[in-house]
Amino acid sequence: MLDCRIHAGTKRFAVLGESLPHTWSPHIHNSLFSAAGCDAIYLPITVPREQLSSAVDVLRSGFSGFNVTIPYKERIIPFLDEIDAAASACGAVNTVEIRDGRLIGHITDGLGMLSAIEEGGVSTRCSHVLVLGGGGAARVAGYEFLVRGSHVTFAVRDTEKGRRLADELGQTQADGAARIHICSLYSITGAYDLLINCTPVGMYPHTDACPVSQDVLCRCGAVFDAVYNPRETQLLRMSRKRGLPSVEGLGMLFYQAVEAEKYWLGKNSIASKADQKAIYEELLRQL
Repeated sequence: MLDCRIHAGTKRFAVLGESLPHTWSPHIHNSLFSAAGCDAIYLPITVPREQLSSAVDVLRSGFSGFNVTIPYKERIIPFLDEIDAAASACGAVNTVEIRDGRLIGHITDGLGMLSAIEEGGVSTRCSHVLVLGGGGAARVAGYEFLVRGSHVTFAVRDTEKGRRLADELGQTQADGAARIHICSLYSITGAYDLLINCTPVGMYPHTDACPVSQDVLCRCGAVFDAVYNPRETQLLRMSRKRGLPSVEGLGMLFYQAVEAEKYWLGKNSIASKADQKAIYEELLRQL
């Protein structure tokens, strides 16, 4: 029987990637659409690298927006008509808004991180933030906290790479250079209001690993770990034992999806806060 829920007027959204065997994005977005009463559907689309251009043409003509995941967050940019300030500063796009045939790129990972941290009861108006790592997740975290007036210290393995990151992000804010610091991941000094782990240390299957020592943790006021497999990493386990507010990474995945829908549907057309919370809690139960 034909599914009458999908028709010519149904808005179409997607996630674009090279390999999407375990993506939770369709479940999250379709649940949010349903809760908001939005006539829309979200699909996973696997695209080989050599077919990226053709795929973008199809999405432009037949979809209302789409997400982009590894390895296309940087590769997608030349195919877009415009990117916003955050995407430009971070050099990556994970959300594309299609407006009057124009493709506009955004990055919602950092906003999703902030929402997850706030939902975990930790303020994002921190004055001193320690970010572990110098990759893409670290860059978006640093950018969003700089925008909010924080001082950001990047603890990295490669300090030369870290200095390049500091130089690039420092140029995005009027006084950004003065609020960014670089140190070695192995010699972290000072105290911090919030520690954010943007390294893969502690990710399955190496679940016994922790990116920092107890000595560093005792100088931090709260912890967020972007790793979400496992849900409770060794870092979170250690921080909770110390009684620190500790936020798991799955919320970042969920709330970056909420932020994407704000671009696609408008802030007043997305699922309510109560529905968002219920969907997120159901996601946690499934995992």
